[in-house]
Amino acid sequence: MRAEDTGYLYDLLVEMGLTDFQARTGEFLLVRPLRLLAIFLVALVLARVGGRAVRRLVVSVQMRAPEPLRPARIDQRATTIAEVMVKLWRGVVWGIAALVLLGEVGIDLAPLLAGAGIAGVAIGFGAQSLVRDFLSGLFILLEDQYGVGDEVRLVGDASGTVEDVSLRVTRLRNEDGTVWFVPNGEIRQVGNRSR
Repeated sequence: MRAEDTGYLYDLLVEMGLTDFQARTGEFLLVRPLRLLAIFLVALVLARVGGRAVRRLVVSVQMRAPEPLRPARIDQRATTIAEVMVKLWRGVVWGIAALVLLGEVGIDLAPLLAGAGIAGVAIGFGAQSLVRDFLSGLFILLEDQYGVGDEVRLVGDASGTVEDVSLRVTRLRNEDGTVWFVPNGEIRQVGNRSR
């Protein structure tokens, strides 16, 4: 630790008669845990407050629509979008907090970030279809192309009543009882018989 890395507590411990090593150790043992705890608490507060703010934002946007135009499906769509946005917010907050915590512990982040970048590119190439499914599912929900209970025709023989719409797949039940799970990224066009 360099001389400019020491703080008030180090100076206080030296004045109390401790050696340089003892003062540095004391400062490390007293200050470092408090910094780590402070970073964790700030991340916790940001994750919770930000999550609530995102939910309120989505609800306020939804409430701007006139009452007759807000069927239950719009409420379901708003809930799904809010949950996706909250999870994204929390992931970003905790990711940044983890990096700050690792840096505070003394781990050099440059090689870690470089390795993570390379791994991210490799995983990105492998997960292209998964990302495409999630983005398509988000647009299906935002554009309200179809919802639970609609009679639709999606891909090939996949047609029937929509039982569930998630970000990754759409679940349909055909007249003969066949259940179709269609990845949202493969849906190029939608025939909605309910509209």
